[in-house]
Amino acid sequence: MSFKLITPPGMLFTTALLVIYATYAFLIGSIEDSVPLLAGGLVAAVATYGTAMVRPWSRWLVYLITAGYIAKLGLSFWQAAESGYFDLRFDSTGAAIRSLLPSMTMALLGLVCCGLVWIEFGAKPLSSHGSTRT
Repeated sequence: MSFKLITPPGMLFTTALLVIYATYAFLIGSIEDSVPLLAGGLVAAVATYGTAMVRPWSRWLVYLITAGYIAKLGLSFWQAAESGYFDLRFDSTGAAIRSLLPSMTMALLGLVCCGLVWIEFGAKPLSSHGSTRT
């Protein structure tokens, strides 16, 4: 028995990370009553469908989610540094940096996903993907 995947492996990886992000955004957004996080979870859920079905419009959502995550992460880092959080909480710069590794890894994986959707869709026009009509 053989089967053929309709979703390329790179897009499957991106889809898996979008599912994780959407779940995290919905969970934390509901705990904190954060409308931006809940909206991000909704966008990630829509992007999950789009990437799984190899819809070209989904690339823009992947780019948007990644840019939003990196911008929010940068703002959080800046605010923590300005408030003295790192000095108060950690004994060394190395310990502070190690505490940020999970978030920075997630940002790096977002950039990898952007690269994967770029490879899949490239600069091709939207009409050249996902259409079976002739």
